Amino acid sequence: MMQTDLKPALQKYISGRIAYWSADKVLLGQERFNLVRHAHGYSFRAFCEMDDLALLRDVTMSLNQYWLPIDGFCRLTSAGKVVAANWFSFHKDNVVVESEIDGLGRVSQKFDNQPAYTYLGLHPLQGDALVTTQVDTSMPGEYVPVQGLTNSISENGDQGLIATPVTIEVAYLGNEELTVTAGTFDARKYALRWQPDWPPAYVWVKEGDYIFLKMKWQKIENWYELIELEEPEAI
Repeated sequence: MMQTDLKPALQKYISGRIAYWSADKVLLGQERFNLVRHAHGYSFRAFCEMDDLALLRDVTMSLNQYWLPIDGFCRLTSAGKVVAANWFSFHKDNVVVESEIDGLGRVSQKFDNQPAYTYLGLHPLQGDALVTTQVDTSMPGEYVPVQGLTNSISENGDQGLIATPVTIEVAYLGNEELTVTAGTFDARKYALRWQPDWPPAYVWVKEGDYIFLKMKWQKIENWYELIELEEPEAI
């Protein structure tokens, strides 16, 4: 019998859990995520539970080898009711968005994609961390604009649930050793400005694969950290 050497379709599988803490460290919610690397890019999934807001967010995204969005989907459930479902599809010349939104019904949108949108913001924290993939480390402290699309420009991603262009300013601030509940890591620290009149949020990501480690933001008292991380060895 001829033996065929098969290459695994999946090159790396990462799963994690992020805690949403109040200022006095009451657990307000959590986010479970998976980030998968394959031959030509990445697949990302996240399920977010915001108990203080009775809010659930279900997200999936595909990205190419340069971390650029290919497509994405977000379903938002508030107090047990689905209030929005948004689907994004990125093409060379345009981005197509189809949504079903409570109170608006079916909404179809199309955006020119030249110059290209390089980030899709659907509001999981691990998804927020991926905006740092579009900024290199050659200019520490300098803000770099990243052009993206989002399904909401509100703080919790639960208002104005329609596709909207956004410019996020991102600054790499340096590397440092960071300890969170999930362990101690070599971390890159970034500052993110989602809107010009908002203070920057400080985000730490794991060196090498952009896994979310921690976030603090002066605009809110809550803070967020990685509490579980699994990176199984390939079979």
